[in-house]
This record gives sequence, structure tokens and C-alpha cells, in this order.
Amino acid sequence: MTTTPESRRVLVIDNDADLADVVRAILEDEGHLVEVLGEATHDVVARKVGQFEPDCVLLDGNSPGAYGSSWTEAAYLATRPRSIPVVMFSAHMSAVREVEEGTSQRASDARFAAVIAKPFELEDLLDAIAKASNRAVPFDRSPRGDTRRTKELRKRLVARGANDVRTSERREWATFKQGDPEAVWQIYWWQSTGVYLLGRYRPEDGVLEAKGHFLERDAALDAAFGKPTS
Repeated sequence: MTTTPESRRVLVIDNDADLADVVRAILEDEGHLVEVLGEATHDVVARKVGQFEPDCVLLDGNSPGAYGSSWTEAAYLATRPRSIPVVMFSAHMSAVREVEEGTSQRASDARFAAVIAKPFELEDLLDAIAKASNRAVPFDRSPRGDTRRTKELRKRLVARGANDVRTSERREWATFKQGDPEAVWQIYWWQSTGVYLLGRYRPEDGVLEAKGHFLERDAALDAAFGKPTS
């Protein structure tokens, strides 16, 4: 399945604000919905991606002299549950050649959909965004999509040993018990901010204790159950 230009969501990650403005203008004129980030630190990227669910990411390097940890971010985006195609966007020619020649493990792990060297040609940018976006599985924002994600949440909870699992038919939400048979836990995906909210109701008085905000579902479940599982 491919997306239409009007439905494509593009996340531009570039610390050059002037250049990012130009790219936003170009992509919005093409009919894309665009968000811009000025940094590529993992927490910022993961939160924005979870919130926005783009169809592709245009990813600049985050180091003055190299592509830096953007290699790692590209690999993360390629392997998250809903993979996001990434376009390398870089003025570092050594990084560009590394991807084009496929000379390293990190280049393989990043799975770039395309490479755009700076300075760029407008047609090359638009072609790369179209190529990358067409590889994406569109994010299902319908009630049916929420239902499917909630079913997956229930499946993961049961696999962890949760009992009395109760879920919503409208949102990614669940209450469950585990360990202390009287304590009720709850988890909710807060789409507009890109985090899971985890809490536990104290059995003695029913007060909700917040257990944290988590960028990944399994990280929230690790916090609830105290250990990771496969």
C-alpha cells in the first residue's frame, strides 16, 4: 500500500533552522504535513515519532564533524514496531559515501530509504521523500487501529502473567493485576504527547500512584512487572 502526497507525514530533523524552514516550505507546498525537530537526541526523537507517526523522517547528523548518533536513531526508526523509513540528509560526504557504498555495519543497520547530500536539488529531495514514504505502512488513526493496538497490549500483558486484564474498545488502555492480588495497575497510550502513562492504585486507599511516563510500551511493562521478557 502506498500513501498519497496529501497523506504523507514528514518529520524533518535538522539543527540548521534556516535550512529546515526551506525544507518545510518545499514539502508543505507539495502537500505534505511537516513537523520539524532541531535535535536528534533519542528521547526527543522517540517522543515526537510516537506522537506524530510520520511516514518518513529526513534525518540530519547531530555532530558538527560527523553524522554522529543519527546512525543509531536511523537504526531505531527502522526496527521499531511500526518501522519508519529514513532519508539521510547530510553535508558530511564521508557519511554519504559510506551509505552509498554500503561499507559498514552501521550503514546496513540504518536501512536508509534514500540519501540526500547537502546542498541538495529540489527534485532530488521530493523524489527521495516520495520513495521513502511509499515504503511506510500508513499509521491507522481510526478506531479500528486503536482496537488492534489494544489487542496487542492485552496479548503482551497476558504473556507477562497479568490477570483480570480489562481493556478499552476506544483507546489503547488497560487495567490489570499482577503480583499483589489487590493492587490494580493501569496503562494508557497518550498519543498527543507520545508516551505511555503507567500507574498503580494503592490497595489500602485506592489512590493512584504514578509510576512514570515511558516512550516504549515494553519499557512501561518492564516497570510494572520488574523484569523484561521476550
